[in-house]
Amino acid sequence: MNLIRNENMKIYKRKRTWVMVSLVIMYVLIQIINLKTAEDTAFGKDWRTKLEEENISLSKEIEKSNMLIIEEKQAKKKLLLNQYYLENNIPPDTNAWSFAVGQISNIIFAVSLIAIIIGGEIVAAEFGSGTIKLLLTQSASRTKIYFAKYTAAILFGLFLTLVGILMAILFSSFIFGLDGLGDNYFFVKDQAVVGVPIFFALIGSYLLNIPFLFLAITLAFMISAAFRSTTFSIVISILVTLVGFILSIAMNGWYWTKYFVFSHTELNQFIFGTPSVEGMTLGLSVGFIILHLLILHLISYPIFVKRDVA
Repeated sequence: MNLIRNENMKIYKRKRTWVMVSLVIMYVLIQIINLKTAEDTAFGKDWRTKLEEENISLSKEIEKSNMLIIEEKQAKKKLLLNQYYLENNIPPDTNAWSFAVGQISNIIFAVSLIAIIIGGEIVAAEFGSGTIKLLLTQSASRTKIYFAKYTAAILFGLFLTLVGILMAILFSSFIFGLDGLGDNYFFVKDQAVVGVPIFFALIGSYLLNIPFLFLAITLAFMISAAFRSTTFSIVISILVTLVGFILSIAMNGWYWTKYFVFSHTELNQFIFGTPSVEGMTLGLSVGFIILHLLILHLISYPIFVKRDVA
């Protein structure tokens, strides 16, 4: 515990750490501004007319043959939700809680790119500056130091996600209000609209999206432990994470993505949606993610414990 505390102190005493926190807050503010200025943010009293018009537009889009699989899926989901709102006379208003639920995956993605900086430097920077020699003269073993650094990097990432979500609720409450905590959050699952308490959706979405953060930080940490260059660790980790994220979206629904780890990190699809590929299950995805995390550690751990620091 002392080692973890020391690593946390190293992280939080740096000015750039708080710059990262500020970046997360700025990102949330930008998302709120974008939503507020979007045409469909406030439906008003004529919400039924606007939904009907949107449904006509969505139906035309679905008929197009050049749509990506994910675009077609999203359009069909939106169409089903709109029809449900119309049939049950439910105005699709936005409040602080629904905004936070809708932004969780975006916040975690943005935080992951920022947290990669810590994961990518937490080991490499020690070797680069030579301070690793002083650290290894302590009584703690290399194994303890390795996992203390990894734990500190993960905790920092989790801290940033919580900051982002709390700020999303706080800032959006000034615009949309805090009413609606007792409302339902509606989503499409197996071609049917399902509603769950919005607080359950908030907690559930956070837990189900967090594996992406774990994978991104672990990847950065592995490269950091395997190479001495902080810049190399950070740049490669960000590139791999970005490409993985983009491919998982662009190729959503393609059968081969069943074997692509980034397609498994969105566990939301198993609870608040429909699996993107037939045959994918929550257990399979969790196992697939854990397997990749173990592989990354099996690469970095032996290198770290055997590396010559002379």
